[in-house]
Formats: sequence, C-alpha cells, structure tokens
Amino acid sequence: MEEYKRDYYIARIQAGYVPVNINGVRFKINHPSLDIALESQEIYIQAYEEAVEHDVLNNNDLISYLIIQDLWSEQMEEEYQTIVPKHIEYWKIELYKSLLKSKTKKQVRQYLKTAKEEYARLSNIRHQYDYTTIEGYASYIKGMFLISQCATIDDEPVDWNKYNLIQVMSEYHSSILKPEEIRFLSRNTPWSNIWPVMKVTGSMFKEMTIEQQSLITWSNMYDRIHESPDCPSDEVLDDDDMLDGWLLVQKKKREEERQRDETKSAINSKISNADEVFVPAQTYEDAQKIDLLNSARG
Repeated sequence: MEEYKRDYYIARIQAGYVPVNINGVRFKINHPSLDIALESQEIYIQAYEEAVEHDVLNNNDLISYLIIQDLWSEQMEEEYQTIVPKHIEYWKIELYKSLLKSKTKKQVRQYLKTAKEEYARLSNIRHQYDYTTIEGYASYIKGMFLISQCATIDDEPVDWNKYNLIQVMSEYHSSILKPEEIRFLSRNTPWSNIWPVMKVTGSMFKEMTIEQQSLITWSNMYDRIHESPDCPSDEVLDDDDMLDGWLLVQKKKREEERQRDETKSAINSKISNADEVFVPAQTYEDAQKIDLLNSARG
C-alpha cells in the first residue's frame, strides 16, 4: 500500500467516520451514539420477531433448502466448516516452516492460494441467500436504520427523499477496510509512529469504531509478538500468512505443554519415577494426550 494511501486511511480512522462520495455529494457516515446503537438493537429484535411470525427461514432452514435445490450438500457444509479451514491452517504452518526454502515456499504459497479460493467459492455459495433469512432480514433493517441516523451532509441530517439510502449503505460497506489492510496499517508508518505515543499518553479513541477497534487489536497483537522470546524475523512479521503459521505453531506448542502438564498431574505420584509406565487409554483422544509424555526425555 502506497504511503499516501496509508496516510489517508489512518487519518480517516482517527477521524472516526467514513466519507462516502456519490455523484459529487460527500456523505459523512458517523459512528453511532450510544442511544442510536441501543435503538438499532431494539429495531433488530423487532425485525427478527416479525420475521419469525411470518415464518421466514432461519439459517438452518436455508441450508436444508439449498440442499433440496442441489445448490449445497452435507459434504460441502463439512468442507466449508471444517476441511478447507484446516487445509488453510496446514498450509500456513507449512509456509512458515519453509522460510528458508525458496522453491518449497513458492509451491506452498500456491497451495494456500488454492485453498483460500476454494473457501471463498464455498462461502459465496453458502451465503448468497442469507438476506432471505430471519437473521439476514433483521441485520438489513438494522443497517438501514444506522445509516439513516448516522449519515450527514455538511454536518446536517440527510433528506432521504432526495438521496438513495440503499446506495449510500452499499458504498459505505464497500469502503470499510478489510482485515488484511488493517493488519498492514497497524505495523507500518504513520501508525507505527503514532501508536507508541498513544500508549504512553493514554490518548486512546473514545467511542471506538469497528476500524479503530481492529487497528488497536492488531497493534496490541504485534506488540505481544515483538515481546515474545521466540519473536520471528521481519520477513515473517511482514507476511500475514507466514505470521499466521507462526501463531498456529506457537498455539500448538502451548496446547501440547498444557495437555502434557495435565496428563502428568493425572498420573499417580508413586509411579512417576518408574522406568516404564503403562497407562491404559479409554479413548483415542486420551491416547493422544498420553502420547505427549513420550518425549525423548520421558
């Protein structure tokens, strides 16, 4: 991302609103006040209950409908919910492990790209009719209310008899920064110069927007990574997928250590110094936990 774009997005995030330009008219989409946010939740509940009364499909009903229409299947649901996400995690870990293997890294990155594309394809099919569900309808009504109340032109309320509310809402949602863009902003200038000062002075955002929350969340995440004794190289830190792989590796290490400690404490202390200990496992999961104790030292 070019420097001038980074400057713009950080200024926009700090301002706390999203500008939307349509046909030469500049709409300012402000962050909702607490009163408006509360009212939007009440409107969501009302719309949700109305949809239930009119027998609108819920998410589970929609899945069944898509399966009946041969647009979806139980196998596709399993792939979307479990199989493909696990593939993505696997290839992110492999990408991190291939840090010093340029040829392998290139191949792994292609596998990861394919897995991501497959997940996006399944997601598009799975969610293309979400707007017809109870949840989709209620979210839409809530979103319309928020835009109608939070948008201004020259700091004045918008006369929606003159402008298209749906178009403004659509442009607003398309303007919201993607997670990968927030991650990039959080670790680069100008934010990398602003963030340390904000932490020292305590001058954080007041009623934080979604983008502000996301920016601070990632800034804190990178702070914790830098403080870790196993902090990866800059090459890893600057590569979202490779860093995700490093995080997954660290998570797996912590989980194995936790399970190893729990399993050790479950074994009778009288036999803890024995040369060999046989522990019967009741399930496959129990066997995996016990197997964690079979380190070279153990």
